[in-house]
Amino acid sequence: MRILFMTIAVAAAFMVAMMLPAKAAVYQQGIVYVIYEETGDASPKDKTDLNANGVPDFVEDVATQVNAARELFNGVFNFPDPLESEHFKNATSIEVDVESKTTMGNYNGYSGRQVRKQSRHDPNERAMHFKVANTINPHKNATPAHEYFHLLQYGVTDFRNAWFKEGTARWAQDSVQKKNYPDDKDISFILEDESAAEEIFKGSYEVANQFWYPLVMKMNDKVTIPDELIKKYKYVDGSPVFLDNIIYGPNVIRAVLIKLKSKEELAAAEFGTLKEWRKKGKRAETNNKFIMDSVREVYNDKL
Repeated sequence: MRILFMTIAVAAAFMVAMMLPAKAAVYQQGIVYVIYEETGDASPKDKTDLNANGVPDFVEDVATQVNAARELFNGVFNFPDPLESEHFKNATSIEVDVESKTTMGNYNGYSGRQVRKQSRHDPNERAMHFKVANTINPHKNATPAHEYFHLLQYGVTDFRNAWFKEGTARWAQDSVQKKNYPDDKDISFILEDESAAEEIFKGSYEVANQFWYPLVMKMNDKVTIPDELIKKYKYVDGSPVFLDNIIYGPNVIRAVLIKLKSKEELAAAEFGTLKEWRKKGKRAETNNKFIMDSVREVYNDKL
């Protein structure tokens, strides 16, 4: 489905048009709406349209990757659905804004932390949202899945420390890529040694390989992605979204996320109230202890 916004007499449609940049269009795939400019610096760099439906394949492929990640994590692996969370209260859709690489700078994606109370495709609808750069190739770049996982994280917990937030999102994006998992190695020294843990706390994306992958492999959390899901999700050119049928870690990462929610009151004690912690302490260094405690508890539970 493709919707072009133009100036028309109907007031509601005019309001939507005013919310969108000039020459913007909206492509809908289920509850996912990709908002993009058809021309100009922010328009998709690759305008290939193999199915000749007037929508760049890039736009359709971004939506397909988001839907695939959503069904995998929420439908198959039973992660809490961000659309059902208090954090994104009353949101009914996901909006993906395509931005120019000039605007995005060093980033390929950026996730919206709060619900968009008036969505860009319908001012009467609330939406979760994130941005992707117009230069990415969804076949080779899993930014849409990565950013969707951030929305999932936000729906569960307010902990935002990078080694947790970006490390597990990097783990999540590899669900739609071919991942050469690192050799199974003993990470007990990180769980037991404070100085080793402190080095992990300094990291971000790279912590996926340094800590999260060794953790889930040590716990032997190996899961097969269902064949029907692999067959269901294909890009416009027919290539599969899921490049591997094996993923390590969904049960472990889900358990850590859920465990973290129970640690928020403890982390908030450093700031007086939960409200103050949510204002000032989501990325505080003092959070690291509680995040690692959650990991240790899941590790010791052996699932």
